[in-house]
Amino acid sequence: MASTSPPVVTVSVTDAARDAIEHARRNLFPVRVEKWLVLGFLAFLDQCGRTINGGGGGGGGDGHQGDWPGSTHGLAEKLTEAVNTATAWLSAHAVEVTLGVILGLVALAGVVAVVLWINSRGTFMYLDNVASGRFEITRPWSRHAAPAQSYFGWRFGLSLAMVFVVLFGSGLVAVAAVAFARGRLEGAFGGTAALALLPVLLLLALALPLLALASVALRDFVAPLQLATGLRCGQAARVLESLVTQHPGAFVIYLLLKMVFSIGLGMVIVVGGCLTCCIGFLPVVMQVLFQPLFYFERSWSLFLLRQMGYDVIGQM
Repeated sequence: MASTSPPVVTVSVTDAARDAIEHARRNLFPVRVEKWLVLGFLAFLDQCGRTINGGGGGGGGDGHQGDWPGSTHGLAEKLTEAVNTATAWLSAHAVEVTLGVILGLVALAGVVAVVLWINSRGTFMYLDNVASGRFEITRPWSRHAAPAQSYFGWRFGLSLAMVFVVLFGSGLVAVAAVAFARGRLEGAFGGTAALALLPVLLLLALALPLLALASVALRDFVAPLQLATGLRCGQAARVLESLVTQHPGAFVIYLLLKMVFSIGLGMVIVVGGCLTCCIGFLPVVMQVLFQPLFYFERSWSLFLLRQMGYDVIGQM
């Protein structure tokens, strides 16, 4: 008796993008103001706590460079003096500084937890509405409370890991800077210490992109898999792991194309915000004005998962 091989699954990131464009066109046009307003609000919740705004532009010199000594030796002396003053003050107020740091970290963790909890609920609410073509708030809020709670736990843990990496890396750089300013990294010992510190800094620099990639995987694929399967976040992550093993090329292409799309989206938002006298930069207003782009971006990964056998489109 001849054995039958399983059907070959064809996965195309570009086909998924075309389906997402058609899905957005079908559900957003003709324009219904009340629908765009609700979806804009939900898209804001989905993005709340997920995007990190970069710092302001680099500041130029202020024309007072002459206040610094012209020689490197004079600059080193001033730097050493500043470091010694700072370390002396920290030593004299060690207890207060430690308590302040602990309280600050606890307060930061509390704020992050609240923001990420709201973001987790918003992720599932927006995901539900995009998948179903509806624009509701109450029903998806109550229906997806359990998966959103599981998802929140993973998001919060991932955020704590990012904070730890940043603080640990910053601490290493600060300690090295203080040691250098106080002349403790000179000679052979300094070279050995620098060589020992280099791989640690490289690992930390690699950790941040990996954690950011994990954040994208959670939002774009694990959350939809939770809806499609009813699994908790950790179990859905293992399903995603098996899909990545089966279709590695599709996920790599998706990530590359999404990076290109994100850059283009940022440029469109900047131009649109400037043309609307910065009104387009306001929270919620931005998500309403550019809703077709956000709607497409949210549904893109859903159609990719549909090709892999996990369909949530129209199933809510």
